[in-house]
Amino acid sequence: MSSCCRVALLGFGTVGSAVARRLILPESTSSTIRLTHIFDRRAAEKRESLCADGLTWTSSIDDVLHSGADVVVEAIGGIEPAADWIRGALMAGKSVVTANKQVVARHGAALLTLAARQGRQLRFEAAVGGAMPIVRAIGEGLAGDRIVRLVAILNGTSNAVLSQMEASGCSLDAAVQDARSRGYAEADPSADLDGEDARAKLSILCALAFGLRVDPAHIDIRSSASIGAVDFAQARKRGSTIRQIAHAEFDYARRELTAWVAPVEVDCASIFARATGPQNAALITGAHSGEIGIFGTGAGGDATAVAILGDIAAIARDKAAIVPAPILHSNFTILNSLFAEAS
Repeated sequence: MSSCCRVALLGFGTVGSAVARRLILPESTSSTIRLTHIFDRRAAEKRESLCADGLTWTSSIDDVLHSGADVVVEAIGGIEPAADWIRGALMAGKSVVTANKQVVARHGAALLTLAARQGRQLRFEAAVGGAMPIVRAIGEGLAGDRIVRLVAILNGTSNAVLSQMEASGCSLDAAVQDARSRGYAEADPSADLDGEDARAKLSILCALAFGLRVDPAHIDIRSSASIGAVDFAQARKRGSTIRQIAHAEFDYARRELTAWVAPVEVDCASIFARATGPQNAALITGAHSGEIGIFGTGAGGDATAVAILGDIAAIARDKAAIVPAPILHSNFTILNSLFAEAS
């Protein structure tokens, strides 16, 4: 087996291009990791933007699946064909790194089982918190504890919008435009503002923290799109501000999960109020470790690339490692009582 870990990249958009450029810079990554393939539907148009020795551009997914790449990085987004291509890469004996929260939330258990069966890895740190390493913190760092509660900002776009409204007193539309100009928001940020993005990420964290298989559609959400300057003014009078919060708490004895995503008031002295711009933040409560705080940049190509490169490096250290699939349970009840209290 070659000592060099060969990487194939699917997608050369905001995230994919950031990953690719980091991989071809020798000072940015290990010399044992080499980018060998870039797949993009517009490969013929984009290939001139990045040239490197031994780099193959292609618009055929089969070229990647039949290549000698050890790791496939999925950065195309959407559920299909991304899920099918991840499945195909694992079947072809390649480990996979993905930033795709929708695929992991909906198909993660099956894909992890397939990865374990194939003796390969499926890593997805970038799918949840960008540069905030919450997946590794829960899945590895706190594996010796029983997690009972997660409270987090999981969407950098909504946080950039809400914190800009707080700081400048501008309208939501103006804050969205500012976030878009800084590369923190897509042309259509509705999935971010409405909470759909954060609930997919919360579903993933429920699997990691509580061992639960949670359909994202069963997590209640409330949109931030109706928040205005008057709401921030009223919150300020109470020593608070507003952030989009994802909340999950599991009662192990009753097998009851309370989970929701909503814009809520948070104390100005809290870790969540201090998270501004595209930052994410989380408080993880363990039965034995107590409350653990973590934060980091959650939006933008560079921040996401950091998480992807970390996963690639972990795989490169042990390309033959087998990652066991988590044991997920379905016999629980989802409650939304705290959601009502937070309104």
